[in-house]
Amino acid sequence: MVTIVNYRERYQSDVEKLNAEMARQLASHADVVKESACVALCDGAFAGVGFLADTTPYRAQTGERAVRYMRAEFAAIPGSETEAEASVLLLEELQYRFDRLRRDDRRTVMRLWVKAEDTAYTELLFDEGFRVGNVMTVMARTIDETDEWLEEPAEPVGDEDRGPAYEPVKWRGDEFTEASADEVTIREFFESGDEWEQYFKVNARSFGEPDSENEMRFRLRNPDAHVWVAIADDRLVAAVSTWPFAEGVFATENIFCDPLYRRRGITTRLLRYVFGKLYDAEARCARLTVYGDNLPAIALYRKLGYSVAYELLEMHYYGRGTEE
Repeated sequence: MVTIVNYRERYQSDVEKLNAEMARQLASHADVVKESACVALCDGAFAGVGFLADTTPYRAQTGERAVRYMRAEFAAIPGSETEAEASVLLLEELQYRFDRLRRDDRRTVMRLWVKAEDTAYTELLFDEGFRVGNVMTVMARTIDETDEWLEEPAEPVGDEDRGPAYEPVKWRGDEFTEASADEVTIREFFESGDEWEQYFKVNARSFGEPDSENEMRFRLRNPDAHVWVAIADDRLVAAVSTWPFAEGVFATENIFCDPLYRRRGITTRLLRYVFGKLYDAEARCARLTVYGDNLPAIALYRKLGYSVAYELLEMHYYGRGTEE
């Protein structure tokens, strides 16, 4: 018989064996809602884990239509006799805890993702009150010595060689001067307060809503994770984040360019530089996720060698008894 209990640190080693990434999030991700974390037990033995992450800043809208998103994650021991039962109970427990956290706030949405081809899981989510919120397209590209987009890696820059282009630059509001791709400097992101401020201002201008700073800081704790930025007119104008996703596979996510600097080849140049860095890191595949209706972005990524791998359904749950 499977039962659900609150998560405790004594289950950390069990979670690490099941899913190292979930264990890392439970241990150090500031978006994780601690009171939501729960564990499935079968006759006292660990059978699975689940939690909610309050990603309010992620694509957070403003004003009366503001939406608070809570990401749901859960996993049961694969191949076990209790996998199906533990998965369903963990999902239902997260829904219960979400309902308790959201209370009367109808603008709070719980979400998770499922491959469109996983019809059994999708049917379960529909039965549990979920509905399709967005369709996401997952794209991938190979990286090897024949890659025509690879550039020669840049020489490492020592502290004594750091000139003005390598200093944390000052945000100058909405001032704008013409810039060409030839005037763009590509480098790694500096984790200074000023550069963080620039990053999220441009990020919000690009998407209309900002990413989660907690998610960014969590990703950058991984020594193999990086943010690569383009600097033009002494300001940060574009960025790409990379981190290991699986053996030989790196995510290329959080790709954006300031609307004032688009259609100048900056994103193309930045990604080309990133492909070279990934090749140096012995990555053999780059992966990204894009909204399925973002046709200009999909067209750009296709030109850069990405192709569609599969589609994800972003499933939304609004709470028991709600009509959205």
